[in-house]
Amino acid sequence: MKSDRVESQATSPLLEAHARLREAEKLRQAKALDEAQAICAQLLKAHPDYVGALQTLGLIHADRREHEAARQHLSRAAMLSPRDWKILTALAGTYLKLGAREMAMRTLEHAQKLKPGDASVVATLAEIYREEREYELACSAYQQAYALDPSLKAMRTGLGWSLTHLGRLDEAAQVFLSLARDNPQDRAALVAISQLPASIVDLNVLERLDELRPSSGKGGEELDATIGFARAAALDRAGRHPEAWNALEEANKQVSRALADNASKEEESRSRHLDYLKRLNDQATKLIARKSACQSLFILGPSRSGKTTLERLVALLPGARRGYENPIVENAIRHTFQTAGLVTRLQLVELPGQLDELFRETYLAELKERAADAQVFTNTHPARIVDAWRLAMAVPQARFVFVKRDVHDLALRIFMKHYRSGHPYAYDLAAIYRYIAWYHAMMDETARRYPEIVRIISYEDMIADPRRVLATVADLCGLTRAEGAIPALGDDRGAAEPYRAAMKKSFNS
Repeated sequence: MKSDRVESQATSPLLEAHARLREAEKLRQAKALDEAQAICAQLLKAHPDYVGALQTLGLIHADRREHEAARQHLSRAAMLSPRDWKILTALAGTYLKLGAREMAMRTLEHAQKLKPGDASVVATLAEIYREEREYELACSAYQQAYALDPSLKAMRTGLGWSLTHLGRLDEAAQVFLSLARDNPQDRAALVAISQLPASIVDLNVLERLDELRPSSGKGGEELDATIGFARAAALDRAGRHPEAWNALEEANKQVSRALADNASKEEESRSRHLDYLKRLNDQATKLIARKSACQSLFILGPSRSGKTTLERLVALLPGARRGYENPIVENAIRHTFQTAGLVTRLQLVELPGQLDELFRETYLAELKERAADAQVFTNTHPARIVDAWRLAMAVPQARFVFVKRDVHDLALRIFMKHYRSGHPYAYDLAAIYRYIAWYHAMMDETARRYPEIVRIISYEDMIADPRRVLATVADLCGLTRAEGAIPALGDDRGAAEPYRAAMKKSFNS
């Protein structure tokens, strides 16, 4: 009888399915994703509501960066098992990858209630804070998650980048250097170190980059391009400019081929925006005569123009709070279109004028939440230049500071940057110069229309006389001028000088 009972348990469909699921999860963790997926597909064919198989299949798609497929399987798993905090945490992470940060936060709040203090929950919370540009909160959450589970290496990486955004470069360097010491093949750490000032980095990062093994698998080519940009940065800092330029050209070629069509379409769109702004009559761009408890200060300029440096400077003013490239405008635009039952758009210029009040209410509600008791809240998202004239009309007491920089220095620094997403123009030098010309034209036209609320400053003037520039911003926003010492801002003037001949040759070709 006993042997019959053992045999019955061994051949039980439930136990067999569970054993197969464990096998699939082991294969997933070993990166054998095809075999793991095949097992999950078989299990779901036999048991369509098998939550464990849905969860593992969702994680497999997430590992492949197939986030929409991951969401479908994880959301069904959560529907069937709404109190499973592990599923909810994974689903929140997937929402975050899809850009649905509010849904990610709501889902994670539920997971936190079910499993307070779990490292993976806190880690996902930290990722959400970083995506929301709440870097102080992100640092705190990363540190808490790492204290709960020191095996979470990704938490150290996220902490390092958050510290970098906060300007705490010495601390960021220590985080990334510790990662590089633990794993000499850690690409993310070496790329981050290549972006830090050489004076605070006690590591031959160029030597380490040259020792990296070639990438393999999905995304390998993108990883190799990232390393190419990092090598160029390291060579540039070492003063080996001809080698840096060769590495830079090769890295940009790898990326530009895949983005050529997007770059052309984006350039056409930019041209339309500038033409439209120039044709607007003065009545159509009339300022709103309302006040707000907190002013919105948009610090705008092309990527790499010095916006972050200026924002760090503005943060010295009493009553000012940094917002970084926060998504407050995008959130309000999206909510307004959706509430009105319209197809979702992400540019304010496409919003019908009769919806300005709804946009304003939505924007001010989030501004109050983010800015707390600050008198001025900054935003450095460069894409907002397209919306600047509508923001001037819709946001009470909006103020704008536009940052210009020597076009050759600016073009070089854009060409040296490997962006996480977007910026398809950034990998072709001629396209970069056209982008800069367009952006400057947008700034000039907006400043012409709104001279009372717009100031244009140059990066070079800011570095030469930061106190005078700070006084200009204080007067624009009605803030008390800052007293005390001004911290070192760095100095990247003349960056393009060693590359001028190579840039000219590349541009002409």
